[in-house]
Amino acid sequence: MNTARAQSATTVSGRVADGKDQSALIGANVLLIRLPDSVKTGTAVDTEGRFQFDNVAAGRYVLDASFVGYQKQRQAVTVSDAPVQLGIIALQPGGIQLKGVVVTGQAAQSVQKGDTTQFNAKAFKTGPDASAQDLLTKMPGVTVGTDGKVQAQGETVQRVLVDGKEFFGNDPDAVLRNLPAEMVDKVEVFDQRSEQSRFSGFDDGNTTKTINIVTKIEFRNGTFGRVVAGAGPERYKASGNVNTFKGDRRVSVLAQSNNVNEQNFGTDDLLGVVGNANQGGGGRGGRGGGNGGNAGDFLVNQNGGITRTNAVGLNYSNAWNKKTELSASYFFNRASNALLSNTQRQFADRGRTNYTQTANSRSLNTNQRFNLRLEHKIDSANSILFRPRISYQRNDAASVVAGRTSRADTALSNLNSTYDADNNGLNAAGDLLLRHRFAKAGRTASLTLGGSYTQRDGNTALRTDDTGATRNNLNQTSTLNQNGGSLNANLALTEALTRTDILQGNYAISYAPNSSEKYTYDLLTGDTRQLNEGLSNVFDNYYLNQSGGLSYRHITPKYQASIGLAGQYSELYSDAQFPRPGIGRYYFVNALPNANVNYRFTKQKNLRFNYRTNTNAPGVSQLQAVVNNANPQQLTIGNPALRQEYQHAVNFRYSASSPEVASNFFALLAGSYTQNPISNRTLVAARDTTVVPDGAPAVTLPAGSQLTQPTNLSQQYTLRSLVSYGRPIKALKTNVNLSLNANYRQTPGLVNGGLNLARVPSLGAGLTLSSNISANLDFTASTTASQNFVRNTLQARLNSNYFSQVTRFRLGWILGPGINIQTDLVHQANSGLSAGFNQQYLLWNASLGKKILPGQRGEIKLYAFDILGQNQSIQRNVTDAYVEDVQTTILQRYLMLMFTYNIRSGNVVAPAEPTDGPREGRGRREGGGGGGGRP
Repeated sequence: MNTARAQSATTVSGRVADGKDQSALIGANVLLIRLPDSVKTGTAVDTEGRFQFDNVAAGRYVLDASFVGYQKQRQAVTVSDAPVQLGIIALQPGGIQLKGVVVTGQAAQSVQKGDTTQFNAKAFKTGPDASAQDLLTKMPGVTVGTDGKVQAQGETVQRVLVDGKEFFGNDPDAVLRNLPAEMVDKVEVFDQRSEQSRFSGFDDGNTTKTINIVTKIEFRNGTFGRVVAGAGPERYKASGNVNTFKGDRRVSVLAQSNNVNEQNFGTDDLLGVVGNANQGGGGRGGRGGGNGGNAGDFLVNQNGGITRTNAVGLNYSNAWNKKTELSASYFFNRASNALLSNTQRQFADRGRTNYTQTANSRSLNTNQRFNLRLEHKIDSANSILFRPRISYQRNDAASVVAGRTSRADTALSNLNSTYDADNNGLNAAGDLLLRHRFAKAGRTASLTLGGSYTQRDGNTALRTDDTGATRNNLNQTSTLNQNGGSLNANLALTEALTRTDILQGNYAISYAPNSSEKYTYDLLTGDTRQLNEGLSNVFDNYYLNQSGGLSYRHITPKYQASIGLAGQYSELYSDAQFPRPGIGRYYFVNALPNANVNYRFTKQKNLRFNYRTNTNAPGVSQLQAVVNNANPQQLTIGNPALRQEYQHAVNFRYSASSPEVASNFFALLAGSYTQNPISNRTLVAARDTTVVPDGAPAVTLPAGSQLTQPTNLSQQYTLRSLVSYGRPIKALKTNVNLSLNANYRQTPGLVNGGLNLARVPSLGAGLTLSSNISANLDFTASTTASQNFVRNTLQARLNSNYFSQVTRFRLGWILGPGINIQTDLVHQANSGLSAGFNQQYLLWNASLGKKILPGQRGEIKLYAFDILGQNQSIQRNVTDAYVEDVQTTILQRYLMLMFTYNIRSGNVVAPAEPTDGPREGRGRREGGGGGGGRP
């Protein structure tokens, strides 16, 4: 009997490859499903894409091959006594849904596919006009911060793909705020590997937190979009987006004009080359809008204020043939900002120094940027990738600042200043990646060539009025010209030692020269001016870096592990030519170890460990020994004696999902330690003082003013932890997401010669309840709380505990045919801040809308923002030298009448009137792995 059973068992083997170039899809999953009992056996392919199932009993099976970003492949397999050789199983890119697979019952919230978490959009109900970002905020581990940035699994999302392809470059905001939730089929969250790593199959640990939006089939051929126009007393908005998809060819146009702080593009378009000219801190509070969504749904300059925006964006992508793919995007943005801020700052010195400031600033920023990505597969063994990018910015800024410095309640200075600045900035960069795959499986070569050029020109004017000492009054102009660039190359070679072992060698070199010229003139009587040598400087520097190393990687179906070591030689050269000539040259030799492990306990449980080291060179502004007196009470100066930083970073990530109960669990533990961190030396003058900063000429410091200079210190580290859990509560038809976090940060700094270690432990928790009752009734209730403990070793009087809590409730309710109400409440509570800053407010927005036109494509809506008139902006900033609280102006109550028109044509149909029936996709064809590219 035993002999007969042994003779009936055999093997099933094959190779999983890319359907275009036949390259191995390393890490692809293969399932062998026995019929009729559906018992599953799984494995992962090796470095050559091969797999093998041993001891397979005779019978009928279904083999399932999948890989993130590719269509799932299924085929019937009949096993007898002889080994079964399946040959090449070619997967096609795109994640197109499979025919013939029928899904019934409740949709699972998520599944874990290796280190990729895939969420099923059908498990999260949203209203008919919801955006992709509205959908994401219902998913476990995904949050939107007060600055509008999306975070997933404790990290900021840096890239959003659509069906595995770039969409508007690397701008997550442009994607999530402009794509409708109704087009989303799957959402995949993963750490995308570098281009070189995805080509060679060697995971080098260089990853980017990425979200991939897998679209429904009906949205892949047709035109869809939305046009919105609204107006009210003193406020207006107009925006539109049109997307035309036809297979691989996709064209999208975005445009907007408003004065309600709405910004659907990224921060690069808004912040400019210098940002606002005030010296305050950041801001919180509700932003403007008019779509009835979250108060924080619109990204604006985090310094707050009122912003008027005019912007347009264009995106194009297409696969011209099987070998060539192109994507490109262009943005134009013009934003004017008006900001009034109040600052209360307490220094960590022994003299109990305080600084209060009122700043009124205005800025006008114009930005243009262009990105392109061209990939061409010459043949099955060779390919090239070219990625140029260029941006141009112009920023005109002006501010009026009133500052007062006191010590022990005695005034040291009262200074009023006006500052005007005009700056232009040009940034151009590009890289070319050449890749070759040898005949021997696992042997590859890739060469990356890159370069960049930056240019900044500016003019400033400064006038001050010191009410206590007129000798400190200033009337100055200055000119600035900075040029820089870089040239770099990286060669990587991989060699498969066995079917499970890979060796990679790499060599990299980079050269980054910079030059800066700043001339400051004191304006005397009439047209007479005099060069101020103490505020002028001519400075050149370069940073040369070379590194080479080896890494070894071992791959099994259960885990993948690698370890490597690189040697690095760096040279930092500086040449100060005026007014104080001097040459500095520093050499650094470092060993840079790295390691990572990816362990799969089961198909639904994954643990990832990563350890990396890196160095960071100081920038030209940090090295340049010239005083910046944009705020005469807060002077800064560079330090030509700075050394490079050396950082260790380690993190553990654990992900698990349970399809049976539709739950998702994620845990993160991360930390970093920096050797020779570039921190700050701060001096607050109690009386008129002359100081000599490191590597710089003497500086006259009036009483009450502050001088800050970067310097290398020690003992800087951070610790972060996060746990999140989500699952549906069937009885309530509601999804619940829980999160806990604990963090610790220590930052060193010198304050009046004393070493201060600013330590900030913090604890946080979050709870989100999102409805899954019906698309007719959509609500999300959430609260996040944070308790921070500020501790300073130099001055215990600054020790404090401060608490912040944000509670939100958003409701969308379709009352009848085409009639809907939306309301959004945000409650902010602060305690433990400075006197006058411990305020609570309730931001209440609401709208009433009526659908019109055939197919309910149009809507007329009355929208009210900040109904109670309580919106505020308050933020606490903790640094190595001081603790400050900042309050800024923010958009407040307005009323707007709006009209919205949804564009739908081709295979894309207008959203139907929601019903209370199930949305789980009964009878729908269900997709496979999605389009996230090779993670």
